[in-house]
Amino acid sequence: LIPEGQSDTACFDNALELLVMGGYSLTHAAMLLIPEAWAGNDLMNKKRKAFYEHHAALMEPWDGPAAVAFTDGIQIGATLDRNGLRPARYLITDDDLVVMASEMGVLDIPEEKIIKKWRLQPGKMFLIDLEKGQIIDDETIKNELADEQDYAKILAENTNSN
Repeated sequence: LIPEGQSDTACFDNALELLVMGGYSLTHAAMLLIPEAWAGNDLMNKKRKAFYEHHAALMEPWDGPAAVAFTDGIQIGATLDRNGLRPARYLITDDDLVVMASEMGVLDIPEEKIIKKWRLQPGKMFLIDLEKGQIIDDETIKNELADEQDYAKILAENTNSN
């Protein structure tokens, strides 16, 4: 499934492809492979924390350092590992151009055209849905996935407390 001797990037690509071909959505697969820092985070939504705890039993995190871009032709996304050691900056223009790179200024875009400049933060995800024609924020992506199943119940039913 993941041939020996490949680069980390090629291995990640194979793992992501395997998960997507196995039925996971692109964002679900990316969250499974590169989770945000959830253990010990008392401020995190309980459903999302249960999502990550459940998936932690399935796979070790890909801990980078990594800024990863991914696409299936319908959605284009990027995520930064939870340590946040790789730069990933983006801008959005008034004519719907989105540019993400390790630094600002890789393209000569007039300031008056830029409606947003920001950076991808540790453990966060950025997603463009081409079918819907919208950018979906990190909170929406992750809360929707965490709400798909009752992960806390699954954990309670399948955890041995002895």
